[in-house]
Amino acid sequence: MFGSLLCLAAFLPAQGEELEIVNARPTFGMLGSTIDKQLKQQGRLPGDVAYFAFDVKNMTFDKDGRAFYSFLVEVRDPKGTLIYKEGPRNAIAQNSLGGNLLPCQANLDIPLDSEPGTYSLKVVVVDRATKKSVVLESKGKVRKAEFGLVQVGTFSDREGKAPTPHLGVIGETMYFNFSVAHFARDKESKQPKLDVSLRVLDDKGEQTGPLLTGKADKDILETYKLLPMQFGLSLNREGNFTVELTATDHLSGKTDRVRLPLRVLKN
Repeated sequence: MFGSLLCLAAFLPAQGEELEIVNARPTFGMLGSTIDKQLKQQGRLPGDVAYFAFDVKNMTFDKDGRAFYSFLVEVRDPKGTLIYKEGPRNAIAQNSLGGNLLPCQANLDIPLDSEPGTYSLKVVVVDRATKKSVVLESKGKVRKAEFGLVQVGTFSDREGKAPTPHLGVIGETMYFNFSVAHFARDKESKQPKLDVSLRVLDDKGEQTGPLLTGKADKDILETYKLLPMQFGLSLNREGNFTVELTATDHLSGKTDRVRLPLRVLKN
């Protein structure tokens, strides 16, 4: 497994307070919404990327509003064997808006050949000014390899380099990136037979516009184990919506579906 940790911003000092980790949650990609309880219990497919967000509370900041900290990330497999380690690594975050929280993101790549079971994540954050430390420990389930949607995330650019939350403004285009994993191939042509779609539901559960569709059934190299795909969505009115991504493997008869919240504001 491969991963990283990024602390996004830091704020004003809170002297004498204990270092604390709060609001830890798994998310759909960086800056994405919190994954609901049912999906969390279901677990991740091999080939997915697991994202975690959390806030470090009461970090110490210098007169220029900088926090000097270090972090350590460890992952252990279902047998307790250490399979990934990053750090300790020193970093600096800068005060921007005031407050006492340091928002952080950690992500872990789940290899396609990962064994199913419960994996353990440990993140240690140290305030280098006071030498105080705080530990986040979490467990996550990796499912057996089967057909499904992985690496679901939202971006503000077609290239998928600028993550965005599930929040936009009228006039914006939001890109929904995802991959299809563990699909079957025809015995003779060696090609998959996949259909994917995106539909948007309003706050009453009604479909708002035409169904966006795509397919993959030719020119797919045999070496491809993951198929990255993308839909672009024009945000033309404000409201609260649900975006539903669906992938169907016609050769295995399996379907997978993911729902994401979307909020659009006036600009």
